[in-house]
Amino acid sequence: MQEGLRVEWNGGILWVGAPDSEIEAPDMLTDLNLDQIFAAAGIAAQEAAVRPVRDLTTIAYRHEVFGDLEADATRAAFETFTLGMRSVRRHSERGQRLHHPQQRDRWQLDAEAVYCRTVREMRDALRELTLRASGLRQWRAWLDAYADGPEFRELSAGQARVRAELDAVRYTLHVTGRHVVVDRYTGQSDYSDTVAAAFARFRPGDDAVRPRAGDPWPDMNEVEEQVISAVTEQFPAVFDELARHAQRFRGFVDPMIARFDAELRFYLDYLGFVRTLAAQGLPYCYPEVTADFAGVSADGGYDAALAHTLAGTGKTVVRNDFRLDDRERVLVVTGPNQGGKSTFARMVGQLVYLAALGCPVPATRARIMLPDRLFTHFVRADDLTDPAGALAQELTRMRDILARTTEHSVVILNESLSTTTAADAAHIGGEVVRQLLTQGAVTVYVTFVEELATLGPRVVSMVAGVATPDDPVRTFRLERRPPDGLAYAAMLTHRHGLTYDAIRERIR
Repeated sequence: MQEGLRVEWNGGILWVGAPDSEIEAPDMLTDLNLDQIFAAAGIAAQEAAVRPVRDLTTIAYRHEVFGDLEADATRAAFETFTLGMRSVRRHSERGQRLHHPQQRDRWQLDAEAVYCRTVREMRDALRELTLRASGLRQWRAWLDAYADGPEFRELSAGQARVRAELDAVRYTLHVTGRHVVVDRYTGQSDYSDTVAAAFARFRPGDDAVRPRAGDPWPDMNEVEEQVISAVTEQFPAVFDELARHAQRFRGFVDPMIARFDAELRFYLDYLGFVRTLAAQGLPYCYPEVTADFAGVSADGGYDAALAHTLAGTGKTVVRNDFRLDDRERVLVVTGPNQGGKSTFARMVGQLVYLAALGCPVPATRARIMLPDRLFTHFVRADDLTDPAGALAQELTRMRDILARTTEHSVVILNESLSTTTAADAAHIGGEVVRQLLTQGAVTVYVTFVEELATLGPRVVSMVAGVATPDDPVRTFRLERRPPDGLAYAAMLTHRHGLTYDAIRERIR
């Protein structure tokens, strides 16, 4: 990671420049199981934070922030801040749903109190932390000035004063039949303790089996509203002050605070996800990123979505390496069905996408070119409303990809052209690979057509392995070696139910 990065601060901790890549297709997120990763991390796939960038300075900027948050004390302080801001949002959202003005204003007052406390605690914690990230250091300076500024001090003092005035309000309720009389408290006898003692035997206590009664109605009922209205009439100055204060500070959360909170949650949520994987013995690293092709590679890479799915099952993912050097641009992946080829393709796509977010990636070590576009071409279910058929649908999607691909693009093709004959798949697939080589795009092509792995020195063959040549047990390890000539035969036996297991089951 680059340390001591100096950039002009724009008020956030995600962007130095604006996003400029075109990696937004929902199908691509699903193809690569990135939607599962974001869901597991608690990150919405629609957030601006998950739009990749091609700016190396922004990537370094994010690496710095992630690096600081790796420290337990630093992460704990920022997690406390996000929890406080979550409480502020909940108070504010609930208050906004209420229709009674005094109740709504009181909920806002409580939200302001949590907000002021959260800001002060964050400021005090930051003074004790050692921060290396440029964005976090500049945030600390801004927050220090904000917390000492007139606007925040006025909000803090105002809400404390109004709360004190409300807390000083004392009134009595005199209930006679169906009549309730509200009056100021002037030393009248208080029967609260007497009533509580009389009904003490009906109190559920701390019985762990019996659930505590909840509030079935979030708003006040009619009687409560009338009581509050009567109390307001008894203490008009106090409630007028509450109304004036609430109106003045209706949007009390500073936009910079709100932005920082949202962006910080992305870092903490994603870091929590990869730390969960690390607890299972799976590594993550900060990749070396390049703007142009300077070789791409990964050691010990794995499908993070699959790793999360397997967590707690006693199983773990198989980790694989890959590399493209010098003039190499295309990985052609062949081998037996269910041998880990599609998982490998998803792994490569995940590494590229997550690296372009400035995130740690699931590998021991990685070098990734930041793409201008990331394309996926996975097998789709037939669109029965399209009379052209499955092959035409595949070719249309492929044409659209090739029309937009550049030397800075990454293309993941998984079982493409599997809907046609072997001869046609070899012919069309060969034309696709040649076009991608001409454009210079980094490509992973999972296919049963082994001839595609022999299209020249810029094409690298990787084969999904088995335990031994005579043993069909899949290792899920992919090896950089020439194809063994069995991929198409394996595909046909699987398609027609002629595998060893299928034949054995029929005989049984």
